[in-house]
Amino acid sequence: MTAISFLARVAVTGTVAGLGLGSSADQVRDALGDQCVADRRKKSLRLDYGLLEFSLFAGFCEGIAIQVHRLTGRPEQVIPDALRPFLSGLSRTVSFEALRSEIERDGSYFLEELQGQSGYRCYRVARSHVVLFVVDEFASEGELLAPGDLWSIMISGRS
Repeated sequence: MTAISFLARVAVTGTVAGLGLGSSADQVRDALGDQCVADRRKKSLRLDYGLLEFSLFAGFCEGIAIQVHRLTGRPEQVIPDALRPFLSGLSRTVSFEALRSEIERDGSYFLEELQGQSGYRCYRVARSHVVLFVVDEFASEGELLAPGDLWSIMISGRS
């Protein structure tokens, strides 16, 4: 499985490493381990695994962010061990067009463009809770991301 096909599967299934909306904190830790930054605020918990962030409320996942832009730094430090077999050979940037082609390849899924946010174009996998954020503006000098690069994939019951 290529990195693009892995990310496309995440986008169309709304799951990563067998985890999705409603997964418990214990399920997240069982799948990905304890090597994460945990940020607790009252009933909310954020588990940050570098490339992946899980937002939990009252112990259950209500959002997952795949922070693709973090690959521009040191990919080997942000990819959880459990995902390394699926993301080997992943470059520091991910082409949105390559990902879109993979998502829409067999005609079962398509992306609908949403209203963009400052500096980003947004696309939802139709009839899902998955939104892709794509860089739409040239970054400052020295930035590795360019227009057309994937910024992140967000899975949320609120999308």
